[in-house]
Amino acid sequence: MSVRDLLLNHPRLLAFGVVLTGLSSFGQTFLISLFGGHVREALELGNTGYGLIYSLATLASAATLVRAGRVVDTRDLRLVTAGVLATAAAGCALLAGAHGVLVLLVAFYLLRLSGQGMMVHVAQTTMGRYFRAERGRAVSIAMLGLPLAEAVMPMTLVAATGLLGWRTTWLAAAVVLAVAMVPLALWLLRGHSERVSAWQAEVASDADNATPDGTDWRRRDVLRHPVFYALMPAIMGPPLIVTALFFHQVPVAEAKGWGLDWLASSFLAFGTAHVLGLMLAGPLVDRLGARRLVPLLLVPMLLALLTLALVPGAWAAPVYLFLMGMSAGTAGTLMGALWAELYGTRHLGAIRALAQAVMIMTTAVSPVLAGALLDAGMAPTTLALVLAAYALAAALLAATAGQR
Repeated sequence: MSVRDLLLNHPRLLAFGVVLTGLSSFGQTFLISLFGGHVREALELGNTGYGLIYSLATLASAATLVRAGRVVDTRDLRLVTAGVLATAAAGCALLAGAHGVLVLLVAFYLLRLSGQGMMVHVAQTTMGRYFRAERGRAVSIAMLGLPLAEAVMPMTLVAATGLLGWRTTWLAAAVVLAVAMVPLALWLLRGHSERVSAWQAEVASDADNATPDGTDWRRRDVLRHPVFYALMPAIMGPPLIVTALFFHQVPVAEAKGWGLDWLASSFLAFGTAHVLGLMLAGPLVDRLGARRLVPLLLVPMLLALLTLALVPGAWAAPVYLFLMGMSAGTAGTLMGALWAELYGTRHLGAIRALAQAVMIMTTAVSPVLAGALLDAGMAPTTLALVLAAYALAAALLAATAGQR
């Protein structure tokens, strides 16, 4: 089935995925980090302290996701979606009113759990479960919401902050999520009961229950599977690296001589490349399989880090962000298809929640470590070289897993 036919046959379900991944930007580092200077100034926090609060909130959200992620296997998708969007609205409202460290911590926890955690998890699990032969393309289409948000949201929120102030901007986001986005998501899922019945019939007949070797994988089985551990460093690479650098993009921009407005506008290159990565990876996943593509995931990321470390001038910003976006887009498709390909769909929510939680834990650690290194005097360009070494090692390890 072509992408056009896929869109014609399943418009609302695919639109649901696009909407959910786009709204996840409210809990993503690339958006939250733009307000780091405002929040640090308002609460009188340094880079290390601010990074520590963000990391603690992210770790707590990852621990919660391991259990909460299973609800996609056992609860009505419409109820789960409404709850996730309401949680994100609460996080936005708390951030708008944060005047102390504790409220900031809770706000970040709710935003990270609902945004980077559950919204992406629900969207990818839904695509992986209800599409088979077109799984890669379905995931790539659904994940378009995130690069679209990356291209539009930074400039929009920076402009809104200039007009309204940062607190009012986040309060307005809470209202939009609660009043407009919950009804929209529920409308897009209209008729979902029939889709669930069809999938349950497939599972009952073992049509899409297990992997080609006939194994009905559960989460405890995955934890004993060595290939899972060999692939995870590469899968974790893009979010780990993107979070470390994007969270501290203000000192990175200062070191490179980039203005914040120029950096925000350069995210258009990131969003464009993210779309290209998604759309190129989808058909390749359907044709070649997700596992074979994992070692190639970090090649653009490696080139991006070398650009950041070694190339001077303002034009290096869009080049660096474009290459980062290519890896981020490919990772979005692979994360949505890989676990269903390896372990089947019966327990996909629980298995994906495990992988997603591990990934989020790495993004929790990277901001505080990067902040500590920057506060200790490490140049952002040196940090980029350290991350490049990690990317190379993870790609080589994933290549060995592809041979198993």
